[in-house]
Amino acid sequence: MNYEQMGIAEKRNILISSTDYVPYEESPFKINADFLKCNAYEESYRELMVSYIPMLPLLEKPVAIEEADYILYMHCYARIKDMSDKVISDLQHINEIRKDGAEIIVVGKAANVEGLLNGSITNITFLMDHFTEKLGKRFGIDICEQYFVYDDVQDWLSIWPVDGCLRKCGFCRRSYMHIPFESLSLELIKEKLDYFKENFPEKMRHISLRAENLTEYGIDIYGTPQLPKLLYLINSYDEVEAIDLPIGNVISEINKEILDAYCHCKISHIALNFEAGDDELLRIIGKNHTCQNVIDIYSALRQAHPNIEIVATIMIGLPCEGLKDIYALANLIYIIKPDVILCNYYGMAPKQPLAKLPQLSKSLKAYHLKLLINLLHKMEQKTICSHKTVTIDVPLVPKKISRKYIRACERLKKQQETLDNGIDFSAIYHFKL
Repeated sequence: MNYEQMGIAEKRNILISSTDYVPYEESPFKINADFLKCNAYEESYRELMVSYIPMLPLLEKPVAIEEADYILYMHCYARIKDMSDKVISDLQHINEIRKDGAEIIVVGKAANVEGLLNGSITNITFLMDHFTEKLGKRFGIDICEQYFVYDDVQDWLSIWPVDGCLRKCGFCRRSYMHIPFESLSLELIKEKLDYFKENFPEKMRHISLRAENLTEYGIDIYGTPQLPKLLYLINSYDEVEAIDLPIGNVISEINKEILDAYCHCKISHIALNFEAGDDELLRIIGKNHTCQNVIDIYSALRQAHPNIEIVATIMIGLPCEGLKDIYALANLIYIIKPDVILCNYYGMAPKQPLAKLPQLSKSLKAYHLKLLINLLHKMEQKTICSHKTVTIDVPLVPKKISRKYIRACERLKKQQETLDNGIDFSAIYHFKL
């Protein structure tokens, strides 16, 4: 296949489509990619675009797992919760059905189970980082990670300047797994931007700058955060019309220099995860910012960019969370007036620091969410929307929810039909039971 002429949408479809096996003799690498392809759709945008899609030439002609000399395995391990038991179970199954001498190659975050296996599976290799490049060298094919990818679906140039995070928030998967921290140099980024300017200037109109912690960019190379220099570099290109920062903006790390860069560059969209609306609860979960920090940053961004879209991520069901915290959260939302609210349910993992604290029951989490929604209604939510409609999205609502909670959502949905309050409850109402 001619991957050079193929758009991201087509590549993505190939990667996550069902595996079509070829006879053993016809596969140049004798690789089974079934587990890689089957799980790829669950992976994060970064893994898909940076690592897995560039691996397509290697995965083009897989053979049946019972025939393969090499079996590639990945899983969306620990993106949301600790999936180590599932990863180990999968690897044990592969170990039972593979032919003698076949090697299992575990790539990405799933490689965190290496220590948990305690050598129980032999002839197995773990490649946590730069695995696309390492596999390319091993099998003699020119592939490597791509940190500058034009997404023809979204019509933006995605840039991943740094991977990893040095913080240890109490609810984060990084509390119990290892992901290497690594930044790209400013010189390399400029070189790549110059390449796009010379060859594909139309693909630079919209830059999506992405990382799990953008605010720490450059610490490993330069000793101090270099996000302001990175933003000013991107902003200096006339071809760039808008810069999105959809992930990785740690509020406690947004100092004056970073905030000034946010305010003076072409930022059109930014996500700020403040999680809770009470300083004490923020301290308990390991966030180093205060509610006043949140208010100050939102205010500065609104003043600098009147049309900016700000996404606020909050979390319901945190350990030690009480009713006063829900009232405080609603009040903070009312003050800062975000455009979009993304609300996650806290999911406890045994290895997290927060697992040691008192946990909320599922019914109490559901009640806290209902209370928050009702409070936002009573605060005349339409005044929160400075530009666009507010969406409350709850992607991690538990599957088993009481009838009382469902009826509450139905009532709220019915109220919305007669009230112009700017809230879209469809994401809450259409959860999977």
